[in-house]
Amino acid sequence: MVDQLHSFTIYFNRMTNKEIGELFGELGSLMEIHGENEFRAKSYSNAYITIKKMDISLLDKTKEELNTVYSLNKGVAEKIYELSSTGKIQALEELRDKTPIGVRQMLKIKGVGPKKVVIFWKEMNLESVGELLYACKENRLIRHKGFGPKIQEEIIKNIEYIQSNQNSFLFPKIKLLADELIDSLFKLNPRCKIQSTGELRRCMPVLSSIELITDQIQLVLPEEFELSEKSNEQIAGKWREHFPVKIFISPENSFFKSLISTTGGSEEFIQLIMGNKFDHVSSEEDYFIQSNLEYIPPESRDLSDFSKFSLNELIEDKDILGVIHCHSTYSDGIYDLKTMAIECIRLGYQYLVISDHSKTAAYANGLAIERVEMQWREIDQLNIELSPFKIFKSIESDILTDGALDYPEDILKGFDLVIASIHSNLNMDEEKAMHRLIKAIENPFTSILGHLTGRLLLSRRGYPVDHKKIIDACASNQVALELNANPVRLDIDWSWITYAMNKEVLISINPDAHNLKGIQDIHFGTLASRKGGLTKQYCLNTKNAVEFSKWTKIKKY
Repeated sequence: MVDQLHSFTIYFNRMTNKEIGELFGELGSLMEIHGENEFRAKSYSNAYITIKKMDISLLDKTKEELNTVYSLNKGVAEKIYELSSTGKIQALEELRDKTPIGVRQMLKIKGVGPKKVVIFWKEMNLESVGELLYACKENRLIRHKGFGPKIQEEIIKNIEYIQSNQNSFLFPKIKLLADELIDSLFKLNPRCKIQSTGELRRCMPVLSSIELITDQIQLVLPEEFELSEKSNEQIAGKWREHFPVKIFISPENSFFKSLISTTGGSEEFIQLIMGNKFDHVSSEEDYFIQSNLEYIPPESRDLSDFSKFSLNELIEDKDILGVIHCHSTYSDGIYDLKTMAIECIRLGYQYLVISDHSKTAAYANGLAIERVEMQWREIDQLNIELSPFKIFKSIESDILTDGALDYPEDILKGFDLVIASIHSNLNMDEEKAMHRLIKAIENPFTSILGHLTGRLLLSRRGYPVDHKKIIDACASNQVALELNANPVRLDIDWSWITYAMNKEVLISINPDAHNLKGIQDIHFGTLASRKGGLTKQYCLNTKNAVEFSKWTKIKKY
């Protein structure tokens, strides 16, 4: 397993808050493994949760400014300043030096925390994930207290999931780095054509490399590019130390045909477009025109059926009129209701559906009934103050283990709409997952089914479901399906959108935002929706505020 836990000394200035938070999570975990101060270890572990939700830039703040950030204690603020000043956290580096890389990698396995790692390392003498996997397959874990066959099997599955995703990256990260590389190449080669291609250009949610295409054989490469292969057809190497890059070289007179070819798509798309022999075209669009075909944008080329495809009907960012599914300080959001609403107004939206966590979600400060009613009163006041902008009363209700929702009927009636989601007991077989989900869908108060499989891309497998049965149940019960736009989720998967539209199920592109910046994740949801061919007609939040209000009343028990 490639070490993903190396120091960010060189590239710290490009780190996201999530990556900064992960350093503190690792610091807290390593302190616990080595038996250091328990209070401080917990403080650093908690800082991970706090920092990853922030949408303010931390590394460009002064020491004094960091000390004024209300949610950071002094010790955390000092270490963030140390990171911004030196590119590393010395205490973390010292603990890393004392801990084998393989032991540190164990902390990346879902369900494995510091206490388990201590047993693996100190009691079982295991110093790598590979050794741990082998020990599990030899049934050695179950000989230790607290490890039964079920836990052992789950660890095996989670290790194998991680291994299957080695050297994979989320789209936003790769897109950012690719844009940076393209910009560097343009500066060094101002007259050449350079475009992204392959899975990157098709906006695949998870990618293994940056792929580009150029018409320049003698391409000048930036110093930060680590060259591994160069020929008249292709350049290969790494960008920023560990991001694989392929650069295809095309003759200038067939550049756009080569761009279509290297971008690729489904077998159906390849058969549709690549039989033609138009080499000398001035653009991709021209190639489609000469082929007597409607232009299909790169992100939609993985579809398997283009017979009903309409570019004019395909969803776009500008078509989204309302922000559905956001969290405020009432639960685990960073900003209060009014601040979230004002940001939605600034971004040009007509309405906000506030969907804080329900009471069972104690880990996320879920709303007890009296706090629900308090929020409703504040929403009523804000709707007067911010009119014509509208805040809708919603909740992200936990689907309990028996499939029930999280409040009594008289409270559920008070919401404009309910988003039902599973957050607990995720290690289910398909039968259990389907029972919970179908029962929640059939609940007359459920309006939208949230993040269908509970997956976290590259981190957590979703629980198994029968997508067709879920979509059929949503169709029968007038329940919309969330496409959770957080690029770590993108759940429901884009590949099921066509089936949902065929069943006339609405797709709601929801940011699940916990801060202001998170609202803009709608863009990633829109890209994923375009991959699935989602049309404006079947997207819930293309409705304006009046239309959306009417939709919330269609299903009133």
